[in-house]
Amino acid sequence: MNEEFDVVVLGEPMVERHRTADGTPTAADSVSGDAFNAACAAALAGARVAMLTVLGTDRAGDLVLDELAERGVDPSLVRRAEEPTGSYTVTPDEQGQPRFSYQRAGSAASGLAPALLEHWGPVLDTTPVLVTSGITSSLSPTAAALVEAAVARVASAGGAACYDVNFRANLTTPGLARRTLLAVAPACRLLKLASPGDSEPLLGVTGPAAVCAALAQLSGAAVAVTRGSRPLLITDGGVTTEHPTIALPTPVDSTGAGDTLLGTLAAALARGGDLAAAAPLAVVAAGLSTQHRGGAPRATVAEVHAAWAATQRTGQERPQALKEEARP
Repeated sequence: MNEEFDVVVLGEPMVERHRTADGTPTAADSVSGDAFNAACAAALAGARVAMLTVLGTDRAGDLVLDELAERGVDPSLVRRAEEPTGSYTVTPDEQGQPRFSYQRAGSAASGLAPALLEHWGPVLDTTPVLVTSGITSSLSPTAAALVEAAVARVASAGGAACYDVNFRANLTTPGLARRTLLAVAPACRLLKLASPGDSEPLLGVTGPAAVCAALAQLSGAAVAVTRGSRPLLITDGGVTTEHPTIALPTPVDSTGAGDTLLGTLAAALARGGDLAAAAPLAVVAAGLSTQHRGGAPRATVAEVHAAWAATQRTGQERPQALKEEARP
């Protein structure tokens, strides 16, 4: 396999702007987005990571490139285009809760298309793990075609494709999202989805056993089911394990926790690791990512291990194997 990268992430990094209701900045612009967050998590977990995306030739695109390099994600495969780099703005509502408005229509990344495999195909042929998502496939019809082609290419080369369902009703319809899931699932090594946010609109089920059963009809892939504050479920090789969250202060910003989880698992797969064994640390990394503003994780491997060790000293519940048929 590739001697340069362990994980490649296909998606759209976005500039994150924090503003008051009248537009006054409350923090410096930063970078987030599901692809960026997952890439950073994989890099923090020790993987050699590259980003596959298209950015504008604007200042926002420059900011993304600088941030990728600073966080240890290789930006050398990024393409540039005249269209603007995607962004979103976070403003507080009347109750002080964050409200998100997106500026991504017609973004450079919406131009993702299978033709880019001319540049990226050789990397996909030799990199152990690909991470991509339903958000990426929702950017445009050509982006969806690229996601499907990239997943198929990685699988045919013997690599592991990880697909985060990440359904967003403001980007696509349940029907289109399900179509892409049906197309990529057979070639995936790992499918991640949230219940009920992803599972109900796309599969019509919410119970963990029902979710795993529905996905098993589509693919032999391992499945990671996130359920908010309830334990993560990992089903792999016919065995389901449960991985409780850890006790932390009230989250500052839960954006990107699922992305961090997936990026950490992807790094483990690239090392040839077992998903169930990697899940506890992935859960801890996801939890720590909620303790600061912004979706991209910051916790180092050492900090994640220290937090995990602390949970063991305090006697928090350890992962356990479950019988799927006993889960409603």
